[in-house]
Amino acid sequence: MHILLFGASGHVGAGLARLLSPHHTVTGIVRRRPETETAYEPVIVPDWVDEPEAVTSALASADLPPVDAVIAAIGGWYIDEPVLDRGLAKFDADYDSYLRGHFTACALSQSLADDRSEGGGTSERSADSSTDSATSAEPAPTRFVHLALNGVASVEALTGSGAISVFGAAQKMLIEVASAESTTVDFRELRIMAPIGGDDRNDLTGGVDTVPLAEVAEALTPILHSPERFDVSTEIHANAEK
Repeated sequence: MHILLFGASGHVGAGLARLLSPHHTVTGIVRRRPETETAYEPVIVPDWVDEPEAVTSALASADLPPVDAVIAAIGGWYIDEPVLDRGLAKFDADYDSYLRGHFTACALSQSLADDRSEGGGTSERSADSSTDSATSAEPAPTRFVHLALNGVASVEALTGSGAISVFGAAQKMLIEVASAESTTVDFRELRIMAPIGGDDRNDLTGGVDTVPLAEVAEALTPILHSPERFDVSTEIHANAEK
């Protein structure tokens, strides 16, 4: 499977690329060339949010196989003053760096799916049926898959992270509407209901449980391969809690 990864330079994106690349072709859209070696093939598009056509042109120029799936690991979080006290300028900045990116990624998935259908093919990454790992290679899905990552702030009002809650909730609805409207893309969302492990920015005071990146990869892989088996939104909890 050829996976196109948005947010590849972040903690989550880079970690997922490392876990998925042994079994899949992973291409990362980044704004600038990485300074160190990466587990993904970097495609540099500085203004990809505002210039989605530059992404499709860059992919075509890179001589890569057709894209089968998109993972959008865009945005982040912060702990700051109350959302209304931060002012409109910061609210606009959060919208610009978070929700607009998810919108463009969704639109690009739609465009890539149309191109894939017209081209009549998927990537030819073969399966290895001898392994049980959820991150192992499997046949590419017959329909294009878009998987957006979201967090607990999208369903809980987290004080100090107000704009992230607002735009996370909006992202959830964006994916649901796109799923309802699209005839060529299976839009899905994986909502991670605890901090992701290994990120030094996390405040784990009081023994807060985390979700290891390996568990995120294990959870998203079957969604990519068989999206029809999953609801539009799927949750993963710390300690596999349901």
